[in-house]
Amino acid sequence: MKTKKSIVLLFGIILIYSLFPILSEAEWPEKPIQLIIPWPAPNDPTTIIATAMAPYLSDELGVAVKAINKPGGGAVLATNELAQSRPDGYQVGLISIGPMITQVLRGKTPYKNQDLKPLGLIWSSPFTLACRADAPYNNLQELAEYGKTHDLRLAHWGLGAVPTLIAMNAAKIGGFAWKETAYNELTPLLVVKGDADVITFSTPGLKDYIESGQMKLLACMLPDRLPDYPDVPTVTEQGFGDAYSIWFGAFVPAQTPDEIVQKLSDAFFKVMALPDIQDVIKKAGVISHPTGPQKARTQMDNELANFGEIMKGLGILE
Repeated sequence: MKTKKSIVLLFGIILIYSLFPILSEAEWPEKPIQLIIPWPAPNDPTTIIATAMAPYLSDELGVAVKAINKPGGGAVLATNELAQSRPDGYQVGLISIGPMITQVLRGKTPYKNQDLKPLGLIWSSPFTLACRADAPYNNLQELAEYGKTHDLRLAHWGLGAVPTLIAMNAAKIGGFAWKETAYNELTPLLVVKGDADVITFSTPGLKDYIESGQMKLLACMLPDRLPDYPDVPTVTEQGFGDAYSIWFGAFVPAQTPDEIVQKLSDAFFKVMALPDIQDVIKKAGVISHPTGPQKARTQMDNELANFGEIMKGLGILE
């Protein structure tokens, strides 16, 4: 009889412990949530938007939500810290394509892309290829023809940067080669003053130069045309490469339960859609394109393969 009671008690204990994770997830969240941003705060669009979203997320999730900047190592340090953190949904990283795709491919990160799970992709930085207003080319086809008989100096952030890869791939397709230089302090003045012919740069930073008639746009580095410059075709529309963008996404550690991922994702995109937040996003100079967890993972898997091939073709990877 004692043996039977012991067995029943044992099964009862096992049942309670088996239900514990479900009960724990049902009670989530119970403590403050951090939005980790791996860049310094001043003038950073992600910091501006995340700070504006935080109180609305707090209302939605029922706990405090705070944006915290942890810059360093080209965003790798904070991304690695997130990958190694507890998968409990209390730390969410707002991370870009660089530390998630291209830096991973180059072996510059201690983590793998699969060590993080996307809540979704959220917005993109509107990068473009731009040149002096008086340059003898107005689009990528004219640029390519010019580049076959003239030197073209490209100013960029670095060979592993996504805008640079898009520009390098476009040159390969167009049959010419850049004389390229990476700058720690990249500025449109390099083009205006004649130190470079073409630059990869975020469009808001070019606005004053375009409006003053000093520079013009050659191509948009997004899947769709920029709302502020609808007459400027994309790289893809001009036949110079696939539709890549410099996206930003929201991520948690890979082992975070799917139920928590979905709750975070639903809350994040619900708040993103609020008129007040859409206004902040527009003023911050980024392009909103909410993409859920599954589509985000599919896109990243494709980009890991595609950028890997591009980087091999350019001799950046073996």
